[in-house]
Amino acid sequence: MPVSVLSETQLDRQNATSFADYATQVPGLNTISSGQGWTQLVLRGITSGSHQPNATVGTYIDDTPYGSSSIYAAGSMLTPDIDPSDIQRIEVLRGPQGTLYGSNTLGGLIKFVTTPPDTTQASGRIGVDANSVAGGGNGFGTHAMVNIPLVANTLGLRVNAYERTDPGYIDNVNTGKTDVNEAKVRGARTQLLWTPSDKVSVRFSALAQNLSSDGLANGGIDLDPTTLQPVYGWDKQSRAASTGMFKVKYRLYDLSVSADMGWATLISTTSYGTLRFNENQDITNLFGPILNSIFDLPNGGYAEIQPISLNKVTQELRLQSPADQTWEWRTGLFFTREHTVDGQNITSFDARTGDPIALPTLGNVSVGPAIFKEWAGYGDLTWHATSRFSILVGVRYSSDQTTYSQTTTGLLTGDSHFTTRSGDHPVTYLFNPSYKFSDDIMGYVRIASGFRPGGANVGVPPGLGAPLTFDPDKLTNYEVGLKVLMLDKHMSVDLNAFYIDWSKVQLTSTAGGFSFLGNGGKATSEGVEVSWRYNPVRGLTLWSNATYTDAKLAQDNPPGSVFGLKGNPLPYVPKWNANLGADYNFPMGTWSGFLGGNFSYVGRRAAEFNTVPSPRYYLPSYNNIDLYAGANVGNWTFKVYAKNLANKRGITSVWPETQSSIASPFNATLQTPRTVGVSASVDF
Repeated sequence: MPVSVLSETQLDRQNATSFADYATQVPGLNTISSGQGWTQLVLRGITSGSHQPNATVGTYIDDTPYGSSSIYAAGSMLTPDIDPSDIQRIEVLRGPQGTLYGSNTLGGLIKFVTTPPDTTQASGRIGVDANSVAGGGNGFGTHAMVNIPLVANTLGLRVNAYERTDPGYIDNVNTGKTDVNEAKVRGARTQLLWTPSDKVSVRFSALAQNLSSDGLANGGIDLDPTTLQPVYGWDKQSRAASTGMFKVKYRLYDLSVSADMGWATLISTTSYGTLRFNENQDITNLFGPILNSIFDLPNGGYAEIQPISLNKVTQELRLQSPADQTWEWRTGLFFTREHTVDGQNITSFDARTGDPIALPTLGNVSVGPAIFKEWAGYGDLTWHATSRFSILVGVRYSSDQTTYSQTTTGLLTGDSHFTTRSGDHPVTYLFNPSYKFSDDIMGYVRIASGFRPGGANVGVPPGLGAPLTFDPDKLTNYEVGLKVLMLDKHMSVDLNAFYIDWSKVQLTSTAGGFSFLGNGGKATSEGVEVSWRYNPVRGLTLWSNATYTDAKLAQDNPPGSVFGLKGNPLPYVPKWNANLGADYNFPMGTWSGFLGGNFSYVGRRAAEFNTVPSPRYYLPSYNNIDLYAGANVGNWTFKVYAKNLANKRGITSVWPETQSSIASPFNATLQTPRTVGVSASVDF
């Protein structure tokens, strides 16, 4: 199957701290970013827009699923952008997973593989980092790791902690505040590994990450969508006073047990995760023109305060045979339960000062509790017919249930209270034959299906014509691939072509300033992905990838949904993505040095579907150049780096700020301007 891996060394040298720093290095992976902490992951063009509430890409930390599997906790945008310090590698599995990895892997899966404790020797690392953004502020970061073998060869402890300030670069012309999108990130990870024998291992881990900002909830700059020029400047926004607060806290605790019984290995993974989120988003442009005329206010401001609380439990039991037998098999059970409480409250105040204005209750939506449960059983069987030819077949049956309650009060939302229950019983499958033409050439065919659960709509006042529930959407991925090693294994090439049939696409529509979900018809995505890696001489590694994706509607969107016609492209999916990188290690006497860089290209993309019949807006293509150089001096490592060296203004997402889906201004998020930094670390 198509898998990409980003190593710890690669991430560290590029000073990668978020998906935006490395997404372009993975074929078929795109991001729709609305700012730090707000990132939607897209694989193979499977997205319906930046505000789809349910993820199409699954996220795992080791063998533990993370993030929400339902729509009630902003699961597609609040993707856990885990700080990659002390990450062993990041794996990206493209395409639906068929029988493994849960219900929301329509496009694929991203897996953070952490570095396990070492039970044989003690070690540690301390590092510092400082950087500056062109036209913005300065950042600073620290990280530390310690590994202690508590009982030699049996019990080990590994602790990693970090704290950083991501500098801001956007000014608010209304309040006069500068660098309002500065963010502070801090977190820690603790792991305890117990290996009582060479057949049994037990690992417990606890992860925490906090992100906070005074301005991130207000997104980027104000943009005229017709001219694609800024209203106030490329680093300027106009937002009401006292808005912009953005806070998110992730916690994850998991226990993994592996027992090799000879005839099979039993693996158990138990996890408990929480999300605590709160934001204060300026919506003055959305409701101000209406409410200020009703209440005769010269400068009324309005904000949506949204706290979200998510608690999630998962349990997986998996039994798998040894791989070196003719009939290789795997079977397992999976359970997850999510409990979500969400509030959406509209407040009023003076837009210039932030002082409260006493008005009747405008809108108060209490969502929850929303409870999502899923049981699943799966199995797959691989027949190794010969040493070169094998066939894998698998099937997964899932049963999910949702119970959802909502209470609304206020002038804008009306008064309502209801409870809705829904359930789905999907079956997904996998068919995957492969053939080794030689030890260095392998071809495969892969047919896999995936689904996302349906459920009850959120925050929809009566009378807007929104459906009370929406259905699950499903897709099937067909692909053929080739993997080749050449030049005495110094060069590798991965090539695949895919076609995806997506049905009952979950679409976000807007009416009266409120968003809700419905189902459209069909969409397709087809393309080619190629990646290349080459080690021509000792110490030098070259790599590149290119992706062509044609993702579009296969049917007109139904009346009452967002406007889209057959053949229209899906939002934010470029036809072409490309990447070229190099890394060189060389001796410097008793020291050693390294240098490298990366060039990436993101093609032209269609913006959101409009809510009214009108031409779509398109975002221009952009590119990015990152460079780094450093030296290893004894136990010390020193490094300088530059991101977005040419200071390009690539637009990563746009969204209308008013009731109209085509009127100016739009909120636009840009890639971070040129960032230059230095770092130093010591190992002991």
